Amino acid sequence: MSASPASSAQPLPGAGHLRQRLMDRVRPIVIGVAGDSGSGKTTYTGGIEWLLGESLVSQISLDGYHREDRATRRRTGSSPLDPDQNRLDEAASHLRQLINGDPALVPVYDHATGCFAEPRWHQPTPVILVEGLHTLYPLMRDLLDFAIYVDTDATIRRDWKTTRDTRGRGYRSEDVEAEIQRRATQYDEWIAGQQDTADVILRIHPSRLESLALGEMNPDEGGSCHHLEVIVHPQADNQPALYFPVDLNNMNRESAVPFMLATVPSRFRGRAVNVLHVDGQMPSAALATLEQEICAFAGVEAPSGDACASADPQPTIRFAQMLVAWPILAQVAALESA
Repeated sequence: MSASPASSAQPLPGAGHLRQRLMDRVRPIVIGVAGDSGSGKTTYTGGIEWLLGESLVSQISLDGYHREDRATRRRTGSSPLDPDQNRLDEAASHLRQLINGDPALVPVYDHATGCFAEPRWHQPTPVILVEGLHTLYPLMRDLLDFAIYVDTDATIRRDWKTTRDTRGRGYRSEDVEAEIQRRATQYDEWIAGQQDTADVILRIHPSRLESLALGEMNPDEGGSCHHLEVIVHPQADNQPALYFPVDLNNMNRESAVPFMLATVPSRFRGRAVNVLHVDGQMPSAALATLEQEICAFAGVEAPSGDACASADPQPTIRFAQMLVAWPILAQVAALESA
């Protein structure tokens, strides 16, 4: 891959100085993210806060609205995946308060202890990210300006959840595995259907590049890759272009970098969609160019957050953050220009 000019995309009409325009907003823009535990909901939305900065973006976790703490759930056998085991009506009420410009006393669940912590006053910010197991349920969906569903492959989700829960939440590995097994059918019953109302669906799978190799893939060049699917609903054709640099001379080099990019128009769950497939490795220079393009597209002069906070060692996941940020910021800019 190679670098391209600093910016080829044209900003949306009225999108210039987006940060200032967002700071002047009366009504917050609310972005909802749903998915199973350990799917990477917070990871994928990290690009939004990185681009706009924490002064404009705040996050609310719906985990604070669980009815029971960890110890109680062990006694009762209940599951947080059951929507009835969550105070979604209270969450919606608090979100309405924030949309109306009023602070809300938001409950907090401490995953390190498995207990509820002291609630905190959440002040309205121009952009509010709401993430949780049931964020796209009807009670919440009507309050969202943009909806994302994260559907990570079960094998990857198991690894991520095990690492997170054993290192940061005090679980034993056997307890995590037992919980994963118990939740398998609950996910299909209570969580997966939220895909039907999402604006964007993100999926992460193990890399599929080896299936495209002739014979065996060179292990020295393959590295650790993921296969990313971004499922979107087609929009009008008058959108500005977003460019991603691809160096075709890569195919002639002895040290060729494995990479695949494809867009496939499809039908998914009864609706027309476009599916972007990305697999392989991406040099940091190419990601930096894409970030510049997104900033220009959305009218953001430069990222305002801490790059280290949202950086991820997997280039595919970093790319996913940008692909999530791009349509959201474009929609924000469109709302601002309306």
